Amino acid sequence: MIDNLVFSMNTALPIFIVMLVGLGLRKGGVIDDSFVKTANVFVFYVALPIKLFYDVSQTNFLEAFDGNLLSFLIVATLAGIVISWLVGKTITKSPAQLGAFIHGCYRGNFIYIGFSLMENITGSLHPKVPIVAAVMVPLYNILGVMILSYTATAPNTVDRIRKTVVSIFRNPMVLSIGAGILASLVSLPIPLFLARTMGYFSALTTPLALIAIGASFVLGKSMKSLKSSLTASMLKLVILPLIAVGAAIHWGFQGDDLILVYVLFGVPTATTSYIMTVALKGDSDMAANIIMITTALSVVTMTIFVFAFKSMGII
Repeated sequence: MIDNLVFSMNTALPIFIVMLVGLGLRKGGVIDDSFVKTANVFVFYVALPIKLFYDVSQTNFLEAFDGNLLSFLIVATLAGIVISWLVGKTITKSPAQLGAFIHGCYRGNFIYIGFSLMENITGSLHPKVPIVAAVMVPLYNILGVMILSYTATAPNTVDRIRKTVVSIFRNPMVLSIGAGILASLVSLPIPLFLARTMGYFSALTTPLALIAIGASFVLGKSMKSLKSSLTASMLKLVILPLIAVGAAIHWGFQGDDLILVYVLFGVPTATTSYIMTVALKGDSDMAANIIMITTALSVVTMTIFVFAFKSMGII
């Protein structure tokens, strides 16, 4: 049992230590808003796309593609939204709060924190992960626009959805994964010097992204919606992951597939949920609170889940 606990702590704690370093550097004045903004842009447009392209190009796409897993993840996400909607209707005080509540419950920081956790658990990024990201990230965006437009006061819902769909095909992550899939299908040879160059960018992606997340970590402007925010955080970190993993076990998924299901549903709420909530006139205070609470508490919940998986022999 002690060995399992040590393994769990060694898996989750490094992620948060790096984030705390980012917070400390920000508080100490070593880095500022300009650095955080530049780092986020660099990771999103340069380092992460290179990492995703290289990872996908080096896998056998036809073997890695799993339609059953993707179908399960899509259905589980929609089910999670329905559960969040039903719970949110009972405790939120306005449609704007309801939208932020639902968005915060289903949209996890899968790309940055999820990738890091998966690598720490399995030792490498599972071949299915980029393919799952290529499907789920666009789905998250479309669902976010639909939910926030329906519950908030933002006009022109159809136009916003159209623009979101168009932006998906310009998303550097989607483009890099698509290019990686093509490279995999044609068995494109990558010269050693390019492979090593992309390896440098891949190694840079995770620590820089985590430092930027930590440096961006600030207390929400208002804690008036604390009860609703805590409930959303409990759904995001505990209840929905338990339901998703339990359903995945019932449907016969095992090993790394189960870890991938947990990572998708159990990581803290993505910071992009705040940006979208503000843009679509949702409750920005609740969105910020959910991000803050889930990020702070996930070090505990992720450690517990990894410990459970290790004890059950799943990993």
